[in-house]
Amino acid sequence: MNKRRIFRRLRSRARTLWNHQGGETSIISLVLICTIIAIGVTVGLTTFRDQVVLEFGDLAVAIDSLDQSFDAGPYGTYVDPGPPSPPLVGFP
Repeated sequence: MNKRRIFRRLRSRARTLWNHQGGETSIISLVLICTIIAIGVTVGLTTFRDQVVLEFGDLAVAIDSLDQSFDAGPYGTYVDPGPPSPPLVGFP
């Protein structure tokens, strides 16, 4: 075959594919799909946020219910004397 003939066939086929509208999607279907995805993402993130807040609430209750009392048993109790006093230094 001639190179010109091949080039014409390729150009004709490219033009046919370029003008073919059989696989074209309408803008309404794209908007509908994007809307459904946006609603799904919003619902998913809201559910995730609620579950995180619930877990933090459970963690707060667990920390609040820790028993931090200290008992030395038969050996006595500990009394905190407070901060140490500064040393007394005499100046002449």
